Amino acid sequence: MNSCSTSFTSFLIRFLISCLRSPWTIGFSAAIGVYLGTAQPQVAAWIAPIGKVYLGLLKMCVLPILLSAITVSVGRLMTAPNARQSIRRIVVVFPLGLLLVSSLSVTIAAIAQPGKNLSAAALEKLGVLVNQSGIDLEVSLSGTETETPAFPLDQFIGSLVPDNIFSALSEGQTLRVLVFAIIFGIALGLVRDPVTRSLFESLESIYRACNRLIQGLTLLLPIGLCSLLAAQLSQLGLDILAPMMRFVLVTILTFVIIYVLSTILIWKQTKQSPLTVLAQLKEPTFLALATSSSLACIPSAISTLSDNLGFDRQTTQLVTPLSITLCRFGSVIYFASAALFVAQLYNKDLGGEQLAIVALLAILAGMATSGATGVVTLTMLDIVLNPLRLPLEAVLVLFIAIDPILDPFRTLGIVHTGMAATALIAQPEPQNFSVPEAESAVTDSSL
Repeated sequence: MNSCSTSFTSFLIRFLISCLRSPWTIGFSAAIGVYLGTAQPQVAAWIAPIGKVYLGLLKMCVLPILLSAITVSVGRLMTAPNARQSIRRIVVVFPLGLLLVSSLSVTIAAIAQPGKNLSAAALEKLGVLVNQSGIDLEVSLSGTETETPAFPLDQFIGSLVPDNIFSALSEGQTLRVLVFAIIFGIALGLVRDPVTRSLFESLESIYRACNRLIQGLTLLLPIGLCSLLAAQLSQLGLDILAPMMRFVLVTILTFVIIYVLSTILIWKQTKQSPLTVLAQLKEPTFLALATSSSLACIPSAISTLSDNLGFDRQTTQLVTPLSITLCRFGSVIYFASAALFVAQLYNKDLGGEQLAIVALLAILAGMATSGATGVVTLTMLDIVLNPLRLPLEAVLVLFIAIDPILDPFRTLGIVHTGMAATALIAQPEPQNFSVPEAESAVTDSSL
């Protein structure tokens, strides 16, 4: 009797976990979130704290995972026989990947021309609605050029190295923590002392504990997704998006095209069936769209690539956080598209040389968003607009208005394209993963 009861309980738990991870459940929760956000704003405001708590729990363990995973991976990579080969691939794949993604985004925006024929009435409507929300901004409809601050390259370079790693950790300065982890990992790898092994094991234990916690939290994704979507849409009604819908659609189309190309690249590297690859990629995809937090997706991305798709674990744990945190492919895509939109909005024709400059500056602007959120992220667009002598202040309100719609896709671009870059660098391990083994690995991943 006890045996039957235990078997039934185990079956019920497995069935519940399967339901919570089902794309149908996630899609249903998203539909409920859209309904509550548009039709029941009071309910959406009531459940908004649930989404904030869920996102906070996911992000709680991200910096410990980032510090421990990169430190251990870099340290062990320095002692690995193929260390030089992996570093060479990173140096080649990251810059080329960023350049290709930015160039493709510029090309699509130049062909689609989302910023043409946007009326002054549409600009005024969006400006009034966003100012009513409490944001003190002024929209200029004349299109006159304004003085903008100098190119902040020195500030970006100065923000790379932390003068106090504990302060960087407490303030969530991801890029500085990343740089420290790389430098510290290199130093540990060069020490080659038996004492460093115990430190590696301690950091590995931290990684495994935090990763196990996040894997459990992903089971609550439908609840978090519903509350997050409802809260966002309750603050921004669907009706005011009509004047900007063309830009939204073109930008989403760009993200979808690059998502498909990245999936094809991962599929080619794994040599598994396309359906299998798509099934394994669903968790980081839905997590990126639901949380709009690329850092919260790092553990899921690592587990998917190493445990489910069979890429080399050590290289994956090093390259995935680097690509997601530093390369910021999704932000590069967004800034390239937005810069073309603003140029078209002010009827400024860009030649081939200027389009190339936009592509390069979008890469720098994207990298500068590491650790930035909200309106601060959007202000990085000035890195691209300033050399083109285009005003940011007059159009910033437009991007604030539509950001709740495009932010999840921007996060998806950061995570998924970063995984594709990792797939180019990490080699598949000589193992055959069956479906049960892959699912088991997700729940018990280790560094």
